[in-house]
Amino acid sequence: MTSPAIAQAQSKSGFGVSDSLEGGDSVTEDIGIDDIDAGSAFRFPGEPLKPWFDSKRRLNEQLGLKLNFSYQALYQNADNPGISEAAGGRGEINGSWALVGRGSQNIGRLTFRLENRHTLGTEIPPSKLGNQFGSGTLVGTGFSDFGYNLSELAWRQAVMSGRLRFVFGKISAVSWYGGHALSSPKRGFQNSALQGSNTRAFPGRGLGGGIAYQFSPKLVVLAGIHDANAKTTGNPFDTIGQHEYLKSLEFRSYLTTPERARWDQVRLNIWHQDARVQAGTPESYGANLVASKLMFDDKIMPFIIAGISDGKASLFRKDIAVGIGIGYDSTPAKARDVLGIGLAWGEPSDSSFQDQITAEAYYRFQLLDNIAITPSIQVIKKPALSPDKMTVVVAGFRLRFTF
Repeated sequence: MTSPAIAQAQSKSGFGVSDSLEGGDSVTEDIGIDDIDAGSAFRFPGEPLKPWFDSKRRLNEQLGLKLNFSYQALYQNADNPGISEAAGGRGEINGSWALVGRGSQNIGRLTFRLENRHTLGTEIPPSKLGNQFGSGTLVGTGFSDFGYNLSELAWRQAVMSGRLRFVFGKISAVSWYGGHALSSPKRGFQNSALQGSNTRAFPGRGLGGGIAYQFSPKLVVLAGIHDANAKTTGNPFDTIGQHEYLKSLEFRSYLTTPERARWDQVRLNIWHQDARVQAGTPESYGANLVASKLMFDDKIMPFIIAGISDGKASLFRKDIAVGIGIGYDSTPAKARDVLGIGLAWGEPSDSSFQDQITAEAYYRFQLLDNIAITPSIQVIKKPALSPDKMTVVVAGFRLRFTF
């Protein structure tokens, strides 16, 4: 959680803060947020990485190409018999190339993400740790082991002085809808129960498109259509021919100013997914709400998530989550230090499973300008898929390096 005051600080490569409508685990979010020079607990004298960021600045000024590189690793340990440890790494190259309308409000950009996800010395990656004790939600979101993958390749275009925007290509159906400022599994909560409503359908990254119109500085409406059978690692053209889609409509109310939109917002998302014949999933639909607001000198952000659905496309039929992000100090030395605390409840779509309660707390500590460490603790009470288990505790440690 970086406050608007900090977000206006000088960026390392001159990229500035992204005005993207996406959040969470998105290309545009990473490029904008990671370039903010928000400070750290310790600094090396002489700014040793300045030549690197200057070269990225020149590349953007000359070609309109913004690049972001990162590596993050996550280790988790659960008090569970059997497989109890999981560790994974995730290296990424994110890019945004302005090829049309540079210097105007009607920019056309090619965005891409090349990544590698892998295990780190354990039998399974963190994304599969929850399966070992029946958690309905992911305890290690974003840390799987699919190897190399071009997980995004899309065209984004703004017209009408930026009021109308659209995107099409291989994109994420998750990043666009129902998130908040602490949704990123690389910077915020690790458990999917606190990143957004699990009453939503979650296809992989695949072919899709979206359009957004800004009716006023405080009201934006988004609509999108996505391949319901998409698999992030598969050929996106292999499944689009089944003509089974996820359709989504989201209304956003920005409560204060455009600069604070990422934190001060209310989102109402409505979705419908066609029946997936081969997967045996019936037609499904639902709605979810996310609201958040910076308060108390921009140091505290409470949020609430709630959703309801009908059908089997989503894990939960009903869920609700509440949480808070606390930025302890808005001075440059501790600008990115954040404590996150959240509590969630979910009622599974399958009545044979039990209601699950999930709690998570983490502390994100900006050790150096480009290195953050995040210890965390999760408590899963009555895991949805394991009625014989009562409570499982998952301890985690995340390391993130950006450059």
